[in-house]
Amino acid sequence: MTNKRNQYTREFKLEAISLVVEHKRKIPDVASSLGVGKSTLQKWLTQYRQEINGEAPKVGNALTDEQRELQELRKQVKRLTMARDILKKASALLALDSLNGYR
Repeated sequence: MTNKRNQYTREFKLEAISLVVEHKRKIPDVASSLGVGKSTLQKWLTQYRQEINGEAPKVGNALTDEQRELQELRKQVKRLTMARDILKKASALLALDSLNGYR
């Protein structure tokens, strides 16, 4: 028998965090009412607080809008940098080919 891990949506996590942060409910109560582990909810809260303070998540997707946007922008920069490097190499090879063709 395998243990299947539950996957929760970003919205679900933010709602759980909201219950603790904004509605001042206790972590064990919120975790119990939502059917998640206390340590799981604590992990979400820690990640959320780090993101609010400007720290990027170490693994996985960000919870806050700002950190999610940063993640997407970093991915885009990486793709564009790779494309640029490929084009540089291709243009260098084409330049060599054209030089060799004239000799």
